[in-house]
This record gives sequence, C-alpha cells and structure tokens, in this order.
Amino acid sequence: MVETTLVDRYELMDRVATGGMGTVYRATDTRLHREVAVKVLKPELAGDPRFVERFRREARAAAALSHPSIAGVFDYGEDEGHNFIVMELVRGRDLARMLRENGPLSNARAATIGAQIADALAHAHEGGLIHRDIKPANVIVGDADRIKVTDFGIARAQADSSLTATGSLLGTAQYISPEQASGEQVGPASDLYSAGIVLYEMLTGTVPFTGDSTLAVAMRHMKEDVPAPSALNPDVSPELDGIVARATAKRPKDRYLRANDLATALRAPVGAEADTRAVMTAAIAGGGSTAVMSTQGGREGDAAWPFPSHPPRWDPQVVGRVVISIFVLLGLTAAGLLFYRLADSDRPQRQRDRQGAVAPPAGTTGSTEPTETPAIEEVEVRDVRAFNYEDAQSVLEEDGLNVEIEEQESDAAPGVVLGTDPGAGTMVSPGDTVTLFVSTGPPEEEDDDEEGDDFVPPGQAKKDKGKDED
Repeated sequence: MVETTLVDRYELMDRVATGGMGTVYRATDTRLHREVAVKVLKPELAGDPRFVERFRREARAAAALSHPSIAGVFDYGEDEGHNFIVMELVRGRDLARMLRENGPLSNARAATIGAQIADALAHAHEGGLIHRDIKPANVIVGDADRIKVTDFGIARAQADSSLTATGSLLGTAQYISPEQASGEQVGPASDLYSAGIVLYEMLTGTVPFTGDSTLAVAMRHMKEDVPAPSALNPDVSPELDGIVARATAKRPKDRYLRANDLATALRAPVGAEADTRAVMTAAIAGGGSTAVMSTQGGREGDAAWPFPSHPPRWDPQVVGRVVISIFVLLGLTAAGLLFYRLADSDRPQRQRDRQGAVAPPAGTTGSTEPTETPAIEEVEVRDVRAFNYEDAQSVLEEDGLNVEIEEQESDAAPGVVLGTDPGAGTMVSPGDTVTLFVSTGPPEEEDDDEEGDDFVPPGQAKKDKGKDED
C-alpha cells in the first residue's frame, strides 16, 4: 500500500503495474471524488529536461483524444520531482495477461479486438498522434471484449529522448516495426505493423519472432517476413492470414493506407462468419433436423448441408417457403432477361449514332472506323493526414502528382501532415500539384537549445548566417 498524495489532490492507493517508463497506481481524485490511474515516471527519466518537455506536450495531445476505445488522459503534473500523468482507470485484464492465461483466441474474437485497436489508432492518427508502443500490455480488455488502448503519447515522448531509446527497444522489441527498429522516422504505418503483430499473437498465442537479445529480435523484424498464423494454428482463416500479411509488410507503403482500412478488413471475416452461422441455424430449425454441421461443402457427415437427410414428414411451412423462394427466383430471372432484351434491341441504333458522329467528311478517303479522343484519366487525392510528410509525399508521387510543402504551427508533432490542398477525395489530373500542410509543432517558448528538433522540409535552405554577423 502506498500512502502518498500528489499536488494535494491525487491520493495513491494500490500499485497496479510497473513498466519501463514508471509505475501505475490506482488513486483517488479527492477533488472530484473518483478513482483514477496515476502513472509516475521513473526519477532517472524525469531528470532529463528535454524528456519532460516532450512528455508534457504529448500528454497534452493525448488528453485531446476522446474515443470509446482509448483510455482518457485527465491531467499532467509535477510534485517534488515526481512527474505524473492522470488517466482513466480501466476495469479489466490487459491482453497480455489474458493470452497467458487463456492461450490463442478464436478468429472472431481476435478480429473483434483487433478492429477496436484499429479504431483507436485511426482516431489518434487523425489527431496527429502516433502511439509507437502498441502491444498486448497496453490493451485492456473489459466486459463483452470491449477494449481500451492505454499509454497514448507516452511512447512518442520516450522515443524522443536519447536517455530512453534503449529502454524503448527493450519494452517493445517483439512488436517493433522495421522502420522503428532501424531508427528511421516513423508514421501511422508503424502502429499498423505493431497491431498486425498483436493480431498474430492473438491468433497463435505467441509472437512471430524471438531471439537471444532485443537486437536479434529487432533484426528479424527488419529482415524476415512474418509467417502466416495458420502455419502455427490451422484454425486461422485465410482472410486473417492475408490481413496479418498486409499489416506486417516490411515497407510502410505496402501496408494498409489507414487504420480505418485495417478495421474494415477485420470486421469483414467476422460478419461473413456470423451470417453463415445464422443461415445454417435457421435452415436447421426450419427443417426440424439436428444434423451436425461442418465448415466444408457436401452432405451430412462431411458437409455444411442445411437440410435434413430423412425428414420425418412434410412440413407445410417448409414447403410453402420453398415454393415462394422458387417463384421469387423465377421472377428475378424473367426480369433480368427482359432487361437484357431491351438493352440489346437498342444496341444497333446506338452503334449507328456513334458511327455517324465520327464519320469522315464527304470527299475524304481513309479508314471509316470510328475514332475517339482518349480521355485523361483523373486520380483521387488520397487522405494522408497524420502521415509523416516523407511517406505522404511518396504516396502522392506514386499517383503521378507533384508535391509542395507548406509549414504550419500546430499541436501535432513536427513533420506530421495536417491536410492537403486540394483536399482528400478531390479528383485531379496526373501532374497536378498538391500542397502538403506540415506541422512544425507547437510554438517554442524560449527554447533555444532545441533548434535541432525543428522540422525542416526538403529543399528549404537555411538562412544566411552572414546577415547576423554584419
């Protein structure tokens, strides 16, 4: 039991967890009379002024997030050298403990939890915040498998400190993206890679890469493809194998473009599986059979055959439903044939009109084949908000667009794309110019020692120092 009160408000109670960043306590907010979670940073981390400033900025950004699948951040402060962050107290077990105790999850359950993680990441990425430490220990699973992702923003602050770069690798080596392992600048795609590793672990009960050291594990993430989960768990569906493969592609641009796309992909197998079960259950109930179903095609015993092999008698309700279904099918078929005949009868006239429109002038010679002016195929400006500007520029240039960069101050991290002009979804021609509005971070407050951290877009020359010397 801990008997400490921070800033005369947060009374620390039981210790909930201890990690590489610090210790989490269950606490009471004596002012609002509610239970909260308080994370107190390790003293060696709190002693670095640059880390404290980065952590303060990221805590402020994380506090702006509001999503059902994200643990809320309420407050940040310091008391006698103790830096702390106050968060929502989430009831439940962390996913890491659940996997240790229960082993692999079913396809549907893993996809449901994975989709909620992707929803949380999508909301954070839209706000310009990258988690950088997605792992089962940072996912709390509550009743009905409703989840909360915790520690938003803390991992980014940790990565910005030279004192804690090694600690970050120690804590996340099994889930680290190749670009993060190699020290490159990371974007939203890095979170999607880590989410893909978490999905793999939910389906198999283990991580894809292990090694004698964290460096060995990181090197495997950089060089080896993640194996298909079905190689370890044959019950994993081909759809989930494909989702894991795309989410964990080595190159960021080969992964899902957005976290929303990953969430949509994860919900598709669950919906198809649920619909199939519902149809089969209804068919069994209607036929009065208790035949056992399997997932393969064919008859009873080795088949998903939804009708009784030996019905005890004719059921008028079943017969009526079959007759109605047959009439509906015949009606749809007749309507389709009628539409085809009408469309086909109009085709010669359309061909004559088209040939007359392009016929050559009288007195000319040459081919009488109709000619058409090729249309310029337009492209859609893709949504690259929350991307690192280099990744966003690469995506747009692959679509044949020219890219210009314009800086803007914002609460988002330096180098994060805030938006585009023309906006996402606009149809433009290849070769058109798209302007990326890139964050330079919040306005610095008399912070001359951190000039090296300012974001400088490519091609921008530094100011002539001679002017100051004159």
